[in-house]
Amino acid sequence: MNTPYARRVAEKFKEVQNYLKINGFNRSTKHLLEDIETTIEK
Repeated sequence: MNTPYARRVAEKFKEVQNYLKINGFNRSTKHLLEDIETTIEK
């Protein structure tokens, strides 16, 4: 994560992941991360 945009996306992802965990969506966070990583690789 070396660009300001990439750092911002990573920060937002962590916020969303924490929100999902707090609200009982633990399984969703793994798939969300995989989707983001797949999108970045393309």
